Amino acid sequence: MSKKKIYCAFGTDIDSVAGWIGSYGGGDSPSDIQRGIFATEVGVPRLLRLFKKYDLRTSFFVPGHSLETFPKEMKMIVDAGHEIGAHGYLHENPVAMTPQQEEDVLVKSIELIDKLTGKSPRGYVAPWWEMSSVTAALLKKYGFSYDHSQGYRDFQPFYARVGDEWNVIDYT
Repeated sequence: MSKKKIYCAFGTDIDSVAGWIGSYGGGDSPSDIQRGIFATEVGVPRLLRLFKKYDLRTSFFVPGHSLETFPKEMKMIVDAGHEIGAHGYLHENPVAMTPQQEEDVLVKSIELIDKLTGKSPRGYVAPWWEMSSVTAALLKKYGFSYDHSQGYRDFQPFYARVGDEWNVIDYT
């Protein structure tokens, strides 16, 4: 009996310090900053060793702030043959931004990834796992192939639903 191959999609978010600043306002917290630094300076090399041991390729979704703040670790990811995907700049919530702000952040992220890897990113993970009403259109406009933060199907590719509106029920 021949062995069957099993394919899995691995996505690794490297939020570093950006995750604490952009999500939780931790820019003035030494503990939050230290956790972000540890995650990158210690966590990234550990993950790379683990992935190498098991011959795994993954997609690292990295905020632009992390790309700029930790160039050595980001280069290690690329040199190990892993993909870099977009994940905001400072892990800002797309729903909390204007459409223009969201586009500006996406463009800056694309530029930083292109500078590091020599090519535009194909993958995206929404910071906060939130999409605004324009996120899908922006991803299409800038040539993204997939969004790893969507969870509509588990084993099948799908096109994201956009334009749905839901009625909010007031229970007061």
